[in-house]
Amino acid sequence: MSETNEMTYEQKVEKLDEILKRLDNSETPIDKLAEDVKLGARLIKELDKKLKQVETEVRDAFKELDDESPA
Repeated sequence: MSETNEMTYEQKVEKLDEILKRLDNSETPIDKLAEDVKLGARLIKELDKKLKQVETEVRDAFKELDDESPA
């Protein structure tokens, strides 16, 4: 199981922010660069997937409210 699977959305955002800061400041050792980039890309995909899932759930919840409202 991937370490990111057990992280909350907020933890993933924090981890991605840490990676981006290291990359931006050239603080990532060259030996770790590919690893950081791969992890960052995976985090972005996971965060995007979660956002889309939540968006769908919220939209469905509002649709249910609209469907239940008296005309």
